[in-house]
Amino acid sequence: MFNFRFSSFHRYTSLWIILLACLFGCQAPVITVEQISNKKVGKTVYLTGKIVRQAPFLGNAAYQLEDSTGKIWVVTTQKIPPSQQQINIKGEIQYQSLPFAEQELGDFYIVEIEQLSSLPE
Repeated sequence: MFNFRFSSFHRYTSLWIILLACLFGCQAPVITVEQISNKKVGKTVYLTGKIVRQAPFLGNAAYQLEDSTGKIWVVTTQKIPPSQQQINIKGEIQYQSLPFAEQELGDFYIVEIEQLSSLPE
């Protein structure tokens, strides 16, 4: 039989290869607006859509992003692109609870991390 032993160098090299593969293989998914409610709050996602509404605030702004499945509000500290422009973003899913008369009227929204020129593959 073979008597195969890993040297310390081989163990550490194997560990680094596994860690790098996880980092590069664990990208956030490109999703649709409809899929947001199925994801966890705090999860980073990629979205693409058209800007249909704008709401400037002091220090930040919000815009409503629409794709073929629905609309969602996106909060940003960046300049809002013009209305009807197609945009790709990286953002984090958040949820604002709004309890009213024993009903939950809250909704999901996105905190923009970055505006992208194209979405990752």
